[in-house]
Amino acid sequence: MGETLNSSKKAENPEEAVSPTGASDPHQQVQDLVEELKLRSAELEAANRELRRVSHYRSLFLARMSHELRTPLTSILGFTEILLDQEMLTETQQRFCKKIQDSGLQLQTSLNQLVDLSRVEGGQTEVFLQEFSLADTVSESCRALDRFAHVRQVALDYEVGPNGVTVVTDRGKLRQILYNFLAFALSRSAAEQRVSLQADVTSDTQLRLQIDDCGPPVADLARVFDPDDKPGAREPDINELGILIGHRLLEVLSGSVTLQNRDEGGLRILMELPARPAKA
Repeated sequence: MGETLNSSKKAENPEEAVSPTGASDPHQQVQDLVEELKLRSAELEAANRELRRVSHYRSLFLARMSHELRTPLTSILGFTEILLDQEMLTETQQRFCKKIQDSGLQLQTSLNQLVDLSRVEGGQTEVFLQEFSLADTVSESCRALDRFAHVRQVALDYEVGPNGVTVVTDRGKLRQILYNFLAFALSRSAAEQRVSLQADVTSDTQLRLQIDDCGPPVADLARVFDPDDKPGAREPDINELGILIGHRLLEVLSGSVTLQNRDEGGLRILMELPARPAKA
Protein backbone atom coordinates (compact mmCIF):
# COMPACT_ATOMS: atom_id res chain seq x y z
CA MET A 1 0.00 0.00 0.00
CA GLY A 2 2.85 2.33 0.88
CA GLU A 3 4.58 1.57 -2.37
CA THR A 4 1.45 2.49 -4.33
CA LEU A 5 1.18 5.81 -2.54
CA ASN A 6 4.88 6.63 -3.16
CA SER A 7 4.47 5.81 -6.79
CA SER A 8 1.54 8.17 -7.08
CA LYS A 9 3.54 10.87 -5.36
CA LYS A 10 6.35 10.66 -7.97
CA ALA A 11 3.88 10.88 -10.81
CA GLU A 12 2.49 14.11 -9.35
CA ASN A 13 5.99 15.76 -9.42
CA PRO A 14 7.53 14.91 -12.85
CA GLU A 15 10.05 17.76 -12.67
CA GLU A 16 11.69 16.03 -9.72
CA ALA A 17 11.89 12.70 -11.56
CA VAL A 18 15.17 11.23 -12.62
CA SER A 19 15.32 9.22 -15.84
CA PRO A 20 16.05 5.53 -15.54
CA THR A 21 19.40 6.02 -17.27
CA GLY A 22 20.40 8.86 -14.96
CA ALA A 23 20.63 11.36 -17.88
CA SER A 24 20.38 15.07 -17.16
CA ASP A 25 17.89 17.51 -18.68
CA PRO A 26 18.30 17.51 -22.51
CA HIS A 27 17.80 21.29 -22.63
CA GLN A 28 20.73 21.72 -20.28
CA GLN A 29 22.82 19.41 -22.46
CA VAL A 30 22.11 21.59 -25.50
CA GLN A 31 23.07 24.72 -23.58
CA ASP A 32 26.31 23.10 -22.44
CA LEU A 33 27.15 22.10 -26.01
CA VAL A 34 26.42 25.62 -27.27
CA GLU A 35 28.71 27.12 -24.62
CA GLU A 36 31.47 24.66 -25.46
CA LEU A 37 31.09 25.43 -29.17
CA LYS A 38 31.38 29.16 -28.46
CA LEU A 39 34.52 28.52 -26.43
CA ARG A 40 36.07 26.39 -29.19
CA SER A 41 35.17 28.99 -31.82
CA ALA A 42 36.85 31.73 -29.79
CA GLU A 43 39.97 29.58 -29.40
CA LEU A 44 40.01 28.83 -33.13
CA GLU A 45 39.65 32.51 -34.03
CA ALA A 46 42.51 33.39 -31.68
CA ALA A 47 44.67 30.70 -33.30
CA ASN A 48 43.81 32.01 -36.78
CA ARG A 49 44.75 35.54 -35.75
CA GLU A 50 48.09 34.27 -34.50
CA LEU A 51 48.69 32.37 -37.75
CA ARG A 52 47.91 35.47 -39.80
CA ARG A 53 50.29 37.49 -37.64
CA VAL A 54 53.09 34.93 -38.05
CA SER A 55 52.44 34.72 -41.80
CA HIS A 56 52.64 38.51 -42.07
CA TYR A 57 55.97 38.67 -40.22
CA ARG A 58 57.30 35.79 -42.31
CA SER A 59 56.41 37.62 -45.52
CA LEU A 60 58.13 40.77 -44.25
CA PHE A 61 61.20 38.77 -43.28
CA LEU A 62 61.41 37.02 -46.66
CA ALA A 63 60.95 40.27 -48.54
CA ARG A 64 63.74 41.91 -46.52
CA MET A 65 65.99 38.87 -46.76
CA SER A 66 65.39 38.65 -50.50
CA HIS A 67 66.46 42.26 -50.99
CA GLU A 68 69.47 42.00 -48.64
CA LEU A 69 70.77 38.83 -50.31
CA ARG A 70 69.93 39.52 -53.95
CA THR A 71 71.96 42.73 -54.13
CA PRO A 72 75.36 41.33 -53.06
CA LEU A 73 74.66 38.03 -54.81
CA THR A 74 74.07 39.84 -58.10
CA SER A 75 77.41 41.62 -57.67
CA ILE A 76 79.21 38.35 -56.90
CA LEU A 77 77.77 36.65 -59.99
CA GLY A 78 78.50 39.69 -62.17
CA PHE A 79 82.15 40.00 -61.13
CA THR A 80 82.62 36.24 -61.41
CA GLU A 81 81.37 36.39 -65.00
CA ILE A 82 83.86 39.20 -65.73
CA LEU A 83 86.70 37.17 -64.23
CA LEU A 84 85.77 34.09 -66.25
CA ASP A 85 85.94 36.17 -69.44
CA GLN A 86 89.57 37.07 -68.72
CA GLU A 87 91.99 34.97 -70.76
CA MET A 88 94.93 35.49 -68.37
CA LEU A 89 93.40 33.34 -65.63
CA THR A 90 95.17 30.09 -64.92
CA GLU A 91 93.31 26.82 -65.11
CA THR A 92 93.13 26.66 -61.31
CA GLN A 93 91.80 30.22 -61.08
CA GLN A 94 89.15 29.46 -63.68
CA ARG A 95 88.10 26.36 -61.75
CA PHE A 96 87.77 28.40 -58.56
CA CYS A 97 85.76 31.09 -60.32
CA LYS A 98 83.41 28.52 -61.82
CA LYS A 99 82.92 27.02 -58.36
CA ILE A 100 82.00 30.47 -57.02
CA GLN A 101 79.63 30.97 -59.94
CA ASP A 102 77.95 27.58 -59.54
CA SER A 103 77.51 28.09 -55.80
CA GLY A 104 76.13 31.58 -56.37
CA LEU A 105 73.65 30.34 -58.95
CA GLN A 106 72.52 27.57 -56.60
CA LEU A 107 72.07 30.09 -53.78
CA GLN A 108 70.15 32.38 -56.13
CA THR A 109 67.87 29.51 -57.16
CA SER A 110 67.24 28.53 -53.54
CA LEU A 111 66.44 32.13 -52.63
CA ASN A 112 64.04 32.53 -55.56
CA GLN A 113 62.29 29.26 -54.70
CA LEU A 114 61.94 30.22 -51.05
CA VAL A 115 60.31 33.53 -51.96
CA ASP A 116 58.12 31.89 -54.61
CA LEU A 117 56.95 29.20 -52.20
CA SER A 118 56.10 31.82 -49.60
CA ARG A 119 54.04 33.76 -52.14
CA VAL A 120 52.18 30.67 -53.31
CA GLU A 121 51.40 29.54 -49.76
CA GLY A 122 50.29 33.05 -48.88
CA GLY A 123 47.93 33.22 -51.85
CA GLN A 124 49.92 36.10 -53.37
CA THR A 125 49.84 34.74 -56.91
CA GLU A 126 48.27 36.91 -59.57
CA VAL A 127 47.81 35.57 -63.08
CA PHE A 128 48.85 37.90 -65.91
CA LEU A 129 47.43 36.65 -69.20
CA GLN A 130 49.15 37.42 -72.48
CA GLU A 131 49.46 35.81 -75.91
CA PHE A 132 52.92 34.58 -76.81
CA SER A 133 54.81 32.07 -78.93
CA LEU A 134 55.03 28.63 -77.35
CA ALA A 135 58.23 27.81 -79.27
CA ASP A 136 60.00 30.96 -78.01
CA THR A 137 59.07 30.30 -74.40
CA VAL A 138 60.17 26.66 -74.54
CA SER A 139 63.45 27.69 -76.17
CA GLU A 140 64.10 30.33 -73.50
CA SER A 141 63.42 27.86 -70.68
CA CYS A 142 65.79 25.29 -72.14
CA ARG A 143 68.54 27.86 -72.80
CA ALA A 144 68.33 28.96 -69.16
CA LEU A 145 69.40 25.41 -68.21
CA ASP A 146 72.23 25.09 -70.74
CA ARG A 147 74.97 25.52 -68.15
CA PHE A 148 73.33 23.15 -65.66
CA ALA A 149 72.95 20.50 -68.38
CA HIS A 150 76.55 21.06 -69.50
CA VAL A 151 77.92 20.63 -65.97
CA ARG A 152 75.98 17.38 -65.54
CA GLN A 153 76.95 16.29 -69.08
CA VAL A 154 73.31 15.57 -69.90
CA ALA A 155 71.82 16.33 -73.32
CA LEU A 156 68.67 18.49 -73.28
CA ASP A 157 66.52 18.69 -76.38
CA TYR A 158 62.99 19.84 -77.11
CA GLU A 159 60.32 19.60 -79.75
CA VAL A 160 57.42 22.02 -80.19
CA GLY A 161 54.23 21.56 -82.21
CA PRO A 162 53.40 23.44 -85.43
CA ASN A 163 55.54 26.54 -85.97
CA GLY A 164 53.79 29.76 -84.99
CA VAL A 165 51.41 28.24 -82.43
CA THR A 166 50.57 30.68 -79.64
CA VAL A 167 49.03 30.29 -76.20
CA VAL A 168 47.33 32.70 -73.80
CA THR A 169 48.41 32.23 -70.20
CA ASP A 170 50.87 33.65 -67.66
CA ARG A 171 54.19 33.49 -69.51
CA GLY A 172 56.36 34.05 -66.44
CA LYS A 173 54.72 31.24 -64.49
CA LEU A 174 54.83 28.86 -67.45
CA ARG A 175 58.54 29.58 -67.90
CA GLN A 176 59.14 28.90 -64.22
CA ILE A 177 57.14 25.66 -64.35
CA LEU A 178 59.20 24.44 -67.29
CA TYR A 179 62.47 25.48 -65.65
CA ASN A 180 61.68 23.73 -62.36
CA PHE A 181 60.54 20.44 -63.90
CA LEU A 182 63.39 20.37 -66.42
CA ALA A 183 65.93 21.05 -63.66
CA PHE A 184 64.43 18.16 -61.70
CA ALA A 185 64.72 15.83 -64.71
CA LEU A 186 68.32 16.92 -65.32
CA SER A 187 69.25 16.38 -61.67
CA ARG A 188 67.96 12.79 -61.89
CA SER A 189 70.00 12.00 -64.99
CA ALA A 190 73.56 10.67 -65.13
CA ALA A 191 76.33 11.76 -67.50
CA GLU A 192 75.74 10.92 -71.16
CA GLN A 193 71.98 10.52 -70.62
CA ARG A 194 69.26 12.60 -72.25
CA VAL A 195 66.29 14.71 -71.16
CA SER A 196 63.64 15.58 -73.74
CA LEU A 197 60.71 17.99 -73.73
CA GLN A 198 57.71 17.87 -76.06
CA ALA A 199 55.23 20.74 -76.12
CA ASP A 200 52.07 21.05 -78.20
CA VAL A 201 48.52 22.39 -78.15
CA THR A 202 45.96 19.62 -78.52
CA SER A 203 42.71 19.86 -80.46
CA ASP A 204 40.75 20.51 -77.26
CA THR A 205 42.75 23.72 -76.62
CA GLN A 206 44.89 22.13 -73.93
CA LEU A 207 48.61 22.83 -73.67
CA ARG A 208 50.40 19.50 -73.22
CA LEU A 209 53.96 19.31 -71.93
CA GLN A 210 55.89 16.04 -71.67
CA ILE A 211 59.32 15.66 -70.08
CA ASP A 212 61.18 12.34 -70.27
CA ASP A 213 64.42 11.51 -68.46
CA CYS A 214 66.55 8.38 -68.10
CA GLY A 215 66.97 8.46 -64.33
CA PRO A 216 66.12 5.73 -61.82
CA PRO A 217 62.47 4.73 -61.25
CA VAL A 218 60.56 6.46 -58.47
CA ALA A 219 59.48 4.01 -55.78
CA ASP A 220 56.44 5.97 -54.56
CA LEU A 221 55.10 8.38 -57.16
CA ALA A 222 52.28 9.50 -54.85
CA ARG A 223 54.80 10.93 -52.36
CA VAL A 224 56.67 13.15 -54.84
CA PHE A 225 54.29 16.08 -54.34
CA ASP A 226 53.45 15.07 -50.78
CA PRO A 227 56.79 14.58 -49.03
CA ASP A 228 56.92 12.75 -45.73
CA ASP A 229 56.81 15.21 -42.83
CA LYS A 230 57.47 12.64 -40.12
CA PRO A 231 60.37 13.31 -37.72
CA GLY A 232 63.62 12.09 -39.22
CA ALA A 233 62.25 12.04 -42.79
CA ARG A 234 64.62 13.17 -45.54
CA GLU A 235 64.26 16.82 -46.49
CA PRO A 236 63.57 17.54 -50.19
CA ASP A 237 66.59 18.83 -52.10
CA ILE A 238 66.66 22.04 -54.14
CA ASN A 239 65.27 20.47 -57.31
CA GLU A 240 62.56 18.53 -55.46
CA LEU A 241 61.52 21.79 -53.82
CA GLY A 242 61.42 23.29 -57.31
CA ILE A 243 58.86 20.81 -58.59
CA LEU A 244 56.73 21.35 -55.47
CA ILE A 245 56.61 25.02 -56.43
CA GLY A 246 55.99 24.09 -60.07
CA HIS A 247 53.11 21.87 -59.00
CA ARG A 248 51.53 24.70 -57.03
CA LEU A 249 51.98 27.12 -59.95
CA LEU A 250 50.31 24.61 -62.27
CA GLU A 251 47.31 24.58 -59.94
CA VAL A 252 47.23 28.39 -60.07
CA LEU A 253 47.01 28.11 -63.89
CA SER A 254 44.26 25.44 -63.59
CA GLY A 255 46.67 22.76 -64.76
CA SER A 256 47.61 19.28 -63.58
CA VAL A 257 50.65 16.99 -63.60
CA THR A 258 51.03 13.21 -63.75
CA LEU A 259 54.17 11.18 -63.12
CA GLN A 260 54.86 7.80 -64.74
CA ASN A 261 57.75 5.35 -64.52
CA ARG A 262 58.57 4.51 -68.14
CA ASP A 263 58.87 0.87 -69.20
CA GLU A 264 62.12 1.63 -71.01
CA GLY A 265 63.52 3.36 -67.93
CA GLY A 266 63.33 6.87 -66.57
CA LEU A 267 60.50 9.12 -65.45
CA ARG A 268 57.82 10.77 -67.59
CA ILE A 269 56.25 14.05 -66.43
CA LEU A 270 52.96 14.89 -68.15
CA MET A 271 51.54 18.37 -67.64
CA GLU A 272 48.33 19.82 -69.02
CA LEU A 273 46.90 23.32 -68.67
CA PRO A 274 44.50 25.52 -70.64
CA ALA A 275 46.12 26.96 -73.74
CA ARG A 276 43.59 29.80 -73.64
CA PRO A 277 41.12 31.10 -71.06
CA ALA A 278 37.76 29.35 -71.11
CA LYS A 279 35.07 31.36 -72.88
CA ALA A 280 32.39 32.74 -70.61
